Amino acid sequence: MKRTILASILLAPALAFAQPKTPDEFFTEGSNQYRLGNFDKAIESFTKGFELEPDDSKKSAYILNIAQSYRQLNNCKKAQFSYKQYLSLKDADTKKPLEPARRKEIEDRIKELDECIKTQNAIADKPPGGIEPPPGGGNPPPGGGVVEQPLPAKVGQPKVISLRLVGGGSKLSTGELDVPIQASGALIGGYPLALNEKLLLELGAGFKFTPVPFEDAMGNSKSASMTTVMANASAVFAVAPKVSLRGELGLGLLLFSGVSESPFTDFAETTGTLSMPLVRIGISADFAITPNVIATVAPFAFQYSPGKDGLRAEGKDISSITAIDFMVGVGYRM
Repeated sequence: MKRTILASILLAPALAFAQPKTPDEFFTEGSNQYRLGNFDKAIESFTKGFELEPDDSKKSAYILNIAQSYRQLNNCKKAQFSYKQYLSLKDADTKKPLEPARRKEIEDRIKELDECIKTQNAIADKPPGGIEPPPGGGNPPPGGGVVEQPLPAKVGQPKVISLRLVGGGSKLSTGELDVPIQASGALIGGYPLALNEKLLLELGAGFKFTPVPFEDAMGNSKSASMTTVMANASAVFAVAPKVSLRGELGLGLLLFSGVSESPFTDFAETTGTLSMPLVRIGISADFAITPNVIATVAPFAFQYSPGKDGLRAEGKDISSITAIDFMVGVGYRM
């Protein structure tokens, strides 16, 4: 009898230790590992809990945390796959359906991971410089808990070209002549050069058109046009996952046509188009509606061209032509 009691006492810890964990215990273990930054172990625990969980309405929580852990490991492909599985499980969940705002958050996360997957695939497709791994290692920094963590701000980087179509108003200054604010439109394109994940340089060209109405010496309404053709360089810096600030510098020509017998030539006759060198600087903000489509706001751009012979008569020469633009529009990146 004593031997039986003694054996029971000795075996009790071992039997307790051998008792299989419950799904809730695996969930708690995964949460702790996540908070410690051990995301691989968190994935392992959440996966085991998911496999043992008998309640279908609880399974989605395990999948969401697996997606979060993969994202912390920068495994964008598996993170995106797990987020999609989470939505699929919630679609079938009649007990606790997903709220619209929460669904949009997850769908936005899936779209953001598209760019990460494209970047990682592009890196993977490049020939390796060697297969020897660097010394050291360690876990990624902890994410602070099993909750939504914001992705770092990155520039939505096009692979081939970036195009922006904008329109708005242009305030022209032509010496003593008062020109009201005119409608203006521009098309600007660039080839992307990624300097790092936050900073992008775009080199390309721009085209801007501004009609300029006037009255001739007889009082007839006519219209001239200012056309800008320029080489353009933009620096784009990401300040948030979907928001970027842009600074631009353009150099080219201002083509002033249709000005013969106009106030701009003091009603003198001219032939052809008057061309002048041009410099243009501007700032704008981009918001990524999708990975390819952006909304852009350009609250300020300044354009300067020195005057040219033929503009106004002696004593009233137009020494320069300037324009201050304010525009909005859309862009496409591919």
